[in-house]
Amino acid sequence: MWLWVAPWARRCGSVSVWTGRRALAEFVRLPEHVAIMDEYRERGTIRSVIREYETFDAARIRRDAEAWLMSDDRREGR
Repeated sequence: MWLWVAPWARRCGSVSVWTGRRALAEFVRLPEHVAIMDEYRERGTIRSVIREYETFDAARIRRDAEAWLMSDDRREGR
């Protein structure tokens, strides 16, 4: 997981890497995660994208994540 913040733009977020969609779904359903999301739901906008890779390549994933975060696609939730 990489955390990022752009204080001048009042933006922050994270990039998470999961072993598969099932692992991600299990995390999202955790009571702790649900409680946090409910508590802070009105504090901002959530945008996400799922990309699948055949192998773990941290540098490539980070480059792809940074490109998406800096693109207009993030506004459209792609």
